[in-house]
Amino acid sequence: MSLKLIEEEIQRFLGSPDPEVLCITGKWGVGKTYTWDRLLAQAHARPEGLAIQKYSYVTLFGLNSLEDLRFSIFENTVCGANLSKDASLKSFVELIAVGGDVARKGRHVLELVSAFFNRKAIADVVLKAGFLNVRTQLVCIDDLERAGKGLEVRDVLGLISFLKTKRDCKVVLLLNEEQFDSGNKLEFRTQLEKVADKILVFDLLPNEAIEIAFTGPESAVQTIIKPLIGILRITNIRIIKKIEKAADRLAEILKDHEKPIVNDAITALVLGMWAHLEPNTPPISFIRNYNGFFDSIPSKNGQDVDELSYAKMLEPYPYSSTDELDNVVLDGAEAGYFNSTRLLEVADLVASRNRKAEGGGTFSRVWAEMYHRSLAVDDAMFLDALFESGVHEAALITPLNMNSAIKMLRENGRSEQADELVQKYVAARTDEALEFFDINNHHFTVQDGVDPRFRAAFEEKFASFVDDRDPFDVLKKVGSQGNWSAADAAMLSKLSAEDFERMFEKLDGDLLRSTIEAVLHLGNSSTPDAGAIRHAAKEGLRRIGRKSPLRAQKVARYGVIIEEPEGSAETQPHAV
Repeated sequence: MSLKLIEEEIQRFLGSPDPEVLCITGKWGVGKTYTWDRLLAQAHARPEGLAIQKYSYVTLFGLNSLEDLRFSIFENTVCGANLSKDASLKSFVELIAVGGDVARKGRHVLELVSAFFNRKAIADVVLKAGFLNVRTQLVCIDDLERAGKGLEVRDVLGLISFLKTKRDCKVVLLLNEEQFDSGNKLEFRTQLEKVADKILVFDLLPNEAIEIAFTGPESAVQTIIKPLIGILRITNIRIIKKIEKAADRLAEILKDHEKPIVNDAITALVLGMWAHLEPNTPPISFIRNYNGFFDSIPSKNGQDVDELSYAKMLEPYPYSSTDELDNVVLDGAEAGYFNSTRLLEVADLVASRNRKAEGGGTFSRVWAEMYHRSLAVDDAMFLDALFESGVHEAALITPLNMNSAIKMLRENGRSEQADELVQKYVAARTDEALEFFDINNHHFTVQDGVDPRFRAAFEEKFASFVDDRDPFDVLKKVGSQGNWSAADAAMLSKLSAEDFERMFEKLDGDLLRSTIEAVLHLGNSSTPDAGAIRHAAKEGLRRIGRKSPLRAQKVARYGVIIEEPEGSAETQPHAV
């Protein structure tokens, strides 16, 4: 049902004094309560917009009995000028005074007094007397699907019917019908038909969700994310607001970088948060490996049906593949926060690479225009253009996309050109950091496969690097970031127990704990060098612990036993 029709029906409901029941059902987060509150406030601000000047909002979340519900309706009632405000102790006292009730303060005060007498009897009197005042008023009952176990659906609907027929009330019921189990859903539907005068399904279009989520002047970040949210058809208002908040934070971190870097990072963020927060979307692991040029091409060896479906879902989104910056952004989407130090390091790397470009874009156009968008292009013409653009723009193409081009050439009888492209690519990337040539950093899938010559060239280049970084700087980097590269692990694996002892003693403050925990986590990982790191790091901690009883207590907090039994795995230098 369109937002316009829903708004028109709510406005009609608010403007009519006739007792009636309106039910609005829709998924969590789509904006049911937000829209109701907004239209209620607008109606209250107009002379003829609101027919009844007495209102109560109640959420059933956590309520366990009809008595709780009755009292909650009464104690949350507001009137007149306070109608658009939340109920308070002051409004509650005023309500009781106006009604001539015996109570003078809030429910907790009454229950305290009742403790000196017959608590249950006095509480029952207060409940009944208070509920007697609920007449000819507007009542909003929210979260029926989250009511406590002691509050049955039929009882709530029965009370709603009573409020309408016997107390001349107008009741709006907000809920997510999909969250009922099959038994409650059937009963709800059966009973609702007898109680509700009108049932609205709150099912928004993407542009309607965007209209609800973003009000006021459009910010620079909103300008970027609005069309992206529309492409992904996100209608959950809570998710949209989470995306906006994360995008604001990302833009703040990258504020000193050029607009294309910020735009690309936010594009990856919206996609990652959609995948992380929405059900039935491609997993982030798929996005990390995604190659828009190649994933929609059916594999000769067969291809996972889900992966083809995921590739189809991502096809209209402006995202061709995942680079180093995208990966760090996706890490933030999963974790709920960004590693700003790592983010800036990688953003600088990508920006530097982009500055090397001379024109660029030919390689992407070859794939898009000659392969994906044409059935008339001659095979030889496409393969020639693919090879030539790959050589010309080698410094700009991601390893995932270059691997796709090399495989395409090799599978179509052009192995010599494929081998030449491997050589040209490695030569064009000689200025890259060591991590770039760690083939495991580029998230190739089993289905993609890495061209054997391409893998061999990367491994050879990786092995030829001389790592001249200060090991202590690397140790601190691992501790501050909580993650590591293959180069970091390779360097730390060369350290002795004495090296770890010396370095750990140089650390202090929060960095001490974070570094020791990160190194021990690395030592228990599946990294090839993990065994050597674990043995040396733990022995370094034991050496520190042997220096005094208090130091022994300190290292024991990290699960390190000072004396290991002879023959245990930890005493073996190369145990993995």
